[in-house]
Amino acid sequence: MAQINPPKSLTPAQSSDFGDDAALRVSRSQEFFEDNRNVIIGVIAALVLLAVAIVAWRTWQANRSTEAQELLGAILTEYEAGNYQAALDGTDTAPGLLEIADEYGSTSTGEQATFFAADALYQLGETDRALEMFEDYGGSGLIGASALAGQAAIAEQNGDAATAAGLYERAATAFESPASTPGYLLDAARAFIAAGEADEASAALTSIVDDWAGTPEASTAAVELGAARAAATATGEATGDVTPAPVVADTTATESTDNTLTVDDLQ
Repeated sequence: MAQINPPKSLTPAQSSDFGDDAALRVSRSQEFFEDNRNVIIGVIAALVLLAVAIVAWRTWQANRSTEAQELLGAILTEYEAGNYQAALDGTDTAPGLLEIADEYGSTSTGEQATFFAADALYQLGETDRALEMFEDYGGSGLIGASALAGQAAIAEQNGDAATAAGLYERAATAFESPASTPGYLLDAARAFIAAGEADEASAALTSIVDDWAGTPEASTAAVELGAARAAATATGEATGDVTPAPVVADTTATESTDNTLTVDDLQ
């Protein structure tokens, strides 16, 4: 077996060299600190102030969000009752959706107020203002999908079926759920057919049949798929009136006249 020799101890000269190097490094560090004392202290102070500012800002935002949530809850009773103008303008006891959206727009609750204000404006027929607020909404999830669907419905009303179809498709994938996705795909198919894009309509309907079997929309899609495929091989342009879908898909039927999103839908 080979013998492993123990490490050799440092000679006095080598030990002295290490000590001199360490002392030199400490000396240079001290010199650097002395030469840049003000800069170093300033950087450290700035970092401390930045950390304090971030904590303070987050605390302030949390407090504002809590305050906004209370105000939003108070005015949503008017929205859910169909009193859309009162919901927008506010009452004697609560500020309106427009004020909450403007005052607390940087918070998640302010974003919710923006969506509800957009939908209230849509219900009142003020589609231009509604479109601006739907586009301003920056959240995601169910409300984000509904905001896209709101834009799509307005595009349909304005006769831009191709834009509407694309927005409905985005809404369908923005928040995938059997409660909303199949309905938005049906809306997209209808808009595609109105735009003369039968292949895209067929793809949307096929997606419902294949991916969302068992939903009410799947039965409707299966029936309409044959017509869409026939249209894809036909010549000429699609004709006929297009009725915009509600902003929020109804999960109990293929068509619905109630497009009000309630607080319970957000739970």
